[in-house]
Amino acid sequence: MRADTLTYRYLYQAEPARLYQTLLDEQLKYFSNHDPNIKQLHVGDQITTSLKTKVQKLDSVTSIKVTKMIPNKEFQLLTHQAGNHNITQTFEFKRNPNGKNELVYSEQTNIQTVRGQSYFFITALLYKWFYNRGMKRKLQYLDQLAVKGDVA
Repeated sequence: MRADTLTYRYLYQAEPARLYQTLLDEQLKYFSNHDPNIKQLHVGDQITTSLKTKVQKLDSVTSIKVTKMIPNKEFQLLTHQAGNHNITQTFEFKRNPNGKNELVYSEQTNIQTVRGQSYFFITALLYKWFYNRGMKRKLQYLDQLAVKGDVA
């Protein structure tokens, strides 16, 4: 793992295509909430919103752009915050070595200043526990939604 990347692996129960679609549906809700003109997600779709930074909890004007969509395999977003601070969020649908379905979520942080990089590496060590806990909840939620959708 790269020092600038946080990764969480989740073994899921839903059918891969259903989980991928559920992820897209949830992302579409988020994008449509900020831009009602977005009715379906495409690579290049972008919204602008105000979010709090993870570590310092400061308000930051943020743009979020869909950068990659490979059906049932990968979905990627680029989040750009003030100060040329970018985070690439990637959802990869894989099979682990045991043949189980695995969703690998990662956040690669690109910070331009040396001070910012140093601060990130120090705080990432502490933040990793909260990150894992939050990602587990988020991916479990998506998996549960997808499993419910499999039954319908």
